[in-house]
Formats: sequence, structure tokens, C-alpha cells
Amino acid sequence: MEIVVHDLAQAEAVLQAARAAGVEVELRSAPGAAAYAGVGYLHALSEELGVPLRIDCGDDPGLVMAALRTGCRSLAFGGAAGLCRPLAEMASQVGAAFRFEPSPPPCLELRPGEDPRPRLSTWLELPGDPSGDRAAAHSAAGAAPPTRETTTMSLTPEVKEILSWYEGENPGVKGNLVRLLNQGRLAGTGKLVILPVDQGYEHGPARCFAPNPAAYDPHYLYQLALDAGMSGYAAPLGALEAGAETFAGQLPTILKMNSANSLAGSNVQDQALTGSVQDALRIGCVGVGFTIYPGSDSCYDMMEEIKEIIREAKSVGLVPVVWSYPRGGKVKDETALDIVAYAAHMAALLGAVIIKVKPPTANLDLAAAKTVYEENDIDRSTLAARVRHIMQCCFAGRRVVVFSGGEAASNEELLETVRQIKAGGGSGSIMGRNSFRRTKPEALALLDEIMKIYLNEA
Repeated sequence: MEIVVHDLAQAEAVLQAARAAGVEVELRSAPGAAAYAGVGYLHALSEELGVPLRIDCGDDPGLVMAALRTGCRSLAFGGAAGLCRPLAEMASQVGAAFRFEPSPPPCLELRPGEDPRPRLSTWLELPGDPSGDRAAAHSAAGAAPPTRETTTMSLTPEVKEILSWYEGENPGVKGNLVRLLNQGRLAGTGKLVILPVDQGYEHGPARCFAPNPAAYDPHYLYQLALDAGMSGYAAPLGALEAGAETFAGQLPTILKMNSANSLAGSNVQDQALTGSVQDALRIGCVGVGFTIYPGSDSCYDMMEEIKEIIREAKSVGLVPVVWSYPRGGKVKDETALDIVAYAAHMAALLGAVIIKVKPPTANLDLAAAKTVYEENDIDRSTLAARVRHIMQCCFAGRRVVVFSGGEAASNEELLETVRQIKAGGGSGSIMGRNSFRRTKPEALALLDEIMKIYLNEA
């Protein structure tokens, strides 16, 4: 029996359930996934699972050939029948299985982000021979038989425009970016609100979680992001692993790959690598995050390190997210407009798909920059104007840039910051301490107001 899966965590959950039931299953990608997810990502997924994954190449013979070159060894093709023989011969030469599928085969097709266990349990408990009528079994499991249209990602004009900005990225990166943009209450709007919980390394557990003890539990943080309708959840390796199985496929996650800690001293100039791209693939993340400190004594080493991480992440279809926080060197004011703009631009130049910076103040730090800002009358009178300038510095607004909430603030101060970010064309907010340090009812109420701002409902 074949089961359609969409990511590593979902596939692992399927295999675990099948083993527990003593049933053999075959995994396959969603219809046409070779086009929108990328053969590189799907091959890496199969390698990580250690089992074959039948890759659906749709009706494109070019994708079949690209998949074979990548090392994929189980392929499905639904195009012109006259092309089957040469494609099958190519597959045979490299020991790959090739199957012609003029119509979608009966199978259990899981939805993107779906917890596979409920419907899979129903499917696996059905009596009958594995060669029997799987279309009927699929219907009994609560879903219509698959067609090539059922898993086509719905792209709004806003999401399509964002994808058009990333001309050099492969389909795997774009597919995972779509997962973020199509998640939660802001799905399809082109805006993001992400929950980051990486402060435990830097500030210690009590400073982070004592105001709301429920947040010591990683499951609480996953559930908070889901209940609030957030776009994704970013955290270090251990925190993500602690909920990876329970929340498999339900929420896009970003592995924060480096971290600092305040036990090492107050003048932090670097961060330690605490996760890997392979870790992110293993637990089903859509992306990896990395902090750089432009201006620090370690800035050149960090730039070289992130260059390699971005290259590796993109090669397997993961979205690189860069936290760009200037400090050290000539930097005296980390949130001055010219400094934040410089840091954001550097992240874009390094190849970041998503950039995270702090909301800039009206201050100007570098004397040389101050002259240019004043001579060219760059508007810095409001936060909206300053956000607009940050977006301009990220390839004329052709990069996704999210802004932090900063230190815990009153609700009204925070909401006004969000209003200004939206008015300036920012891509959204990354909201950590201002959400998880509040009680859950308070956090949900605040996040509801933030969502309404981005949805033009407030």
C-alpha cells in the first residue's frame, strides 16, 4: 500500500505506525512534488529515511531525468506514453524503478501538515488483501481518492510575488518558504508572525520562563504557536526534538543553529554552533536560523560560517533565516537606523531568504553614514519610514524581513510597533518574550490583536 507524505517528520510517523501494526507500506511524494519541492530535497528526504520514496514527476520528462541525475531510485511519470520506453531504459541503466502512471494510483494521501496518525490508524486497521480495492479503503479512511490537483499548493498573488523575488532558489527552498507563508491565520497574505524561543541559551531558564512556568515545557510552546495561528516556530535543537514527534507536520519549524550564553561574559562577540542542517532535515524543519554579529571581532569568521551553512541548507531545500545583530567594532548604537540597515543588507548579500533585525531608532551612528542620510534627506521621522528604508536596503523590498519585538513591553507599545512595521511594508514580526512570558490567555489575546493588524482588521 502506498501513502503520500510531505516531509521527514510525517514520513517517520507513518513508518513508525506501520511497524507497530506489522504492515508494510510504500512512501511516495505528493503529485507533481518533483516540480515544487525539488528532486534534491526529495532525494535527501529518502536518504534520511533510509527507505525508497517514489517521486512523482508529473508529466515532465525533464524532471525524471533530473531525478535520475540526483540519485533518486524510485520514480513515477504521468506524461506522454510515447516517452515511457526511453525514460524506463534510462532508469534501468542506473538501477532505478520507473513506473508509468497515466492516472493517479489509489493510495492514502495525507495533507501537508497533517498529523498522520488518526487516518493512518483507520487505514492500517482495515481488513483485506493489500492488493484489494485501495480506493475504497481510502474513502473509508476519510478522504477522497487522490487526483493531481488535490495537493497543488494554493498560491495567492501575494505569495507568488514573494516567490518571484528569489530567482536563484531551487523548488525545495521555495516550497518550504510557501509552507511558512501558507501557515496559520496569515496564510496567503505574504506576512509572517513567528514564535522564536532561543533565549534560554542566552538568558537562562528562569529569566525566560519563570513569569509563565508553563513555558518550561517545549510542548506548551509548540501548542502556543498552533493555537495562536502563528506562521512557524524557531528554537534550538533540544527544544524542537522534545516535540518533534507529537507535533509532526502540524507546524513549520526553524532550527536555530547557533547560540551564545551570558555565563561566558557580557561582551559576546560570537556564538557556538549547536545544531546542523542534517538535524533540521531529521526533525522535519522547513529552515535553519543563524545569528551573525556584523562589526564584532568574529564577524568575518561568522560570515564564512554562515556562507557554508546557507549553501548546504539550500542544497537540500531548507530556508536560511539570518538573525543580523550588529555589535562591536565601530558600532556604538546597535539599533541606529544606519547600523540596522547595514546589517540587514549584509544578510541579504550573504544569501538569506528571511532576514531578522531589530526595529531601528531614528539615531545615526556612523559619521560617514550620517552625512549621506542628511544630504539625501532619508526619512527617519517615524518607525514606519525607518522600516521602509530597511526594506529598501534589502534589494528594494525583494527579501522577506521580519522585525523582533525586543524587550518585553506593554501591549499598546508593542501593538503600535507592529502597526508601524506593517505601515512601512515590513514582512512581519518575530515575537518571542512578548508572547511566551505572558500567561497563555494573555498571550493569545495579544497575538490575536497582532494578527488583526496584519490582516487589516484592526
